[in-house]
Amino acid sequence: MTTTRPLSLQDPGLRQESAGTILSGHVDGVELYFRTDSDLGLVLGAEPFLCAMLVPAMEQGRDIVVADGLTASAEFLANLDRLQDIYAVWYPAFRKVAIRVETRPGEAPATGRGRGLFFSGGLDACHSLQKYGSRIDTLIYVRGIDMQLDDEALYRECLQSNLEIAQAYDKKLVAIESNVRFFIRKVSRSGIGWGVAQGCGLGSLANVLGMPLTCISSSAAYDDLGPQGSHPLTDPLCSSDRVRIDHIGCEARRHEKLLEVARDDFLLQRIRVCWQDQGLNCGKCEKCLRFRMALTLAGLRSRNFEPFTDYSELDLAPIDSPTHYLDWEDNLRLAQAMGNATAARELGKRLRRYREKQLLKQIDELWLGGALRKLKRKASG
Repeated sequence: MTTTRPLSLQDPGLRQESAGTILSGHVDGVELYFRTDSDLGLVLGAEPFLCAMLVPAMEQGRDIVVADGLTASAEFLANLDRLQDIYAVWYPAFRKVAIRVETRPGEAPATGRGRGLFFSGGLDACHSLQKYGSRIDTLIYVRGIDMQLDDEALYRECLQSNLEIAQAYDKKLVAIESNVRFFIRKVSRSGIGWGVAQGCGLGSLANVLGMPLTCISSSAAYDDLGPQGSHPLTDPLCSSDRVRIDHIGCEARRHEKLLEVARDDFLLQRIRVCWQDQGLNCGKCEKCLRFRMALTLAGLRSRNFEPFTDYSELDLAPIDSPTHYLDWEDNLRLAQAMGNATAARELGKRLRRYREKQLLKQIDELWLGGALRKLKRKASG
């Protein structure tokens, strides 16, 4: 238990409005809400709020307190305790916190609520739909994760595309809106991003929908896994007695998923990877450039992307993080598999440049006491 002011959930409630079913509450004056117009409705419980509050609470070392009357299962709380153990190792600045909430007896998973897959229309989700489609009957499309909440036109465009995919694969589609991504960033002290909070954010959505099974698609293969927001080790720890969360797809690398998805041209023509709120795919951001290059290397075409023809475009997508390095290294594997020596050389050069920068940083810190870093900061200031 910490000695700082706790992070308290206030005024939680489930209500029916003209816009649909809404579950909401307030933390430090910031509203967290979930809304759906689906007949499925939402499930009242403390679990969705606790998932969303956990990362900001650990970051600030603040215990969590939930208003009386809202309960969580003992199984769920035990899972969150294990999740905190992992986060405390992954992120040394995080501290374990106590959670004060009334527990309820265990319940059997609800029947008739379906088995879901989070589905944005991206490569990972499309691969999961193809490979694990027999395990699920519902695609879950979330407004507020991969686009701004106020972009109505883009939301409708993406929703229509995902509806077409759901119908083609004989699945239902449930649309849900939530500000959980923005809530976590706003309540945290340092503006925690989705790269850290993704698993808990999706866990909150899975629990509020109350499906006995909800699947999250992996963005990394088993040999590329490291501390990250969505992970096969941590995502299932947002499960409760009513909801089981599975993390799927780690057995395939990104380019392998692309080659599998491409077997269904209907799906390939509707794929969306962009987060830039500039149409379905802007074509110029790091994710779009990487995907355009992969399509071209594999000899594929998608109506949502122009072919990749100019290697100078790669200057718009500098490799500046370990995650970007692994993603572009996957394109290098694809170039090598396709015998494209020019692409392999260009990608190898950029990947090598990143490794050299990281080596220089280590030399600076270990042998020069950060002198180069300080000098660069002074020059830029």
